[in-house]
Amino acid sequence: MMLHRVHHQILRNHHLFEPLSEEQLKELLSTSQLLNLEKGAPVFHQGEPAHSFYFVISGCVKIYRLTADGQEKILEVVGDRQTFAEAMMLMDTPNYVAAAQAVGPTQLYRFSNTTYMQLLQSNSRLTFALLGKLCVRLHQRVNEIETLSLKNATHRVVRYLLTQLASQPDGGNRFELPMAKQLVAGHLSIQPETFSRIIRRLIDEEILTQDNRQITILDRQRLEQFE
Repeated sequence: MMLHRVHHQILRNHHLFEPLSEEQLKELLSTSQLLNLEKGAPVFHQGEPAHSFYFVISGCVKIYRLTADGQEKILEVVGDRQTFAEAMMLMDTPNYVAAAQAVGPTQLYRFSNTTYMQLLQSNSRLTFALLGKLCVRLHQRVNEIETLSLKNATHRVVRYLLTQLASQPDGGNRFELPMAKQLVAGHLSIQPETFSRIIRRLIDEEILTQDNRQITILDRQRLEQFE
């Protein structure tokens, strides 16, 4: 497939693709697909054969599981220039253990697990890059389990806001929520009304301001202490 120069640079800046030679990247892309999805479009369903992993060029994808009673539990929201489902390459199960859906208009690459695994066998740097990525994901999940199990709703919201703030590349005090408040609340395992109430308290305390999804932190120290 033809690779847009911008896409080439974006992929090269990600640690799962940076170790690839030009020939290896070309080989991987020869079995990939560039997908353009509308809001609500499924990427894959829970229980489907796990033949691929994905890289988000632009947009947002939610990873979720359905409980026995049909409730949706959001596990992660993946944004620009992030990968997801790569852990399936190293798992015993042949099927996706969760579902993925585009939160808004999204462009992403679908990569072949088989091709990538073949490249792993001939590139040790690539192997360590994948292991490093999975270790980071594991650390994130452990922190989330601790937060969800031991902390109250206010703590979850504050930690979420601080995490979003810390992810800003320019070190600024402003960021945009990557999804609607209902999805954020679901990700934090709280009710949307509870999330809105906590945000309103932070606004009343003049710790932050909100304009639709745009959040501006006015006093980071007070936000950190608000828990």
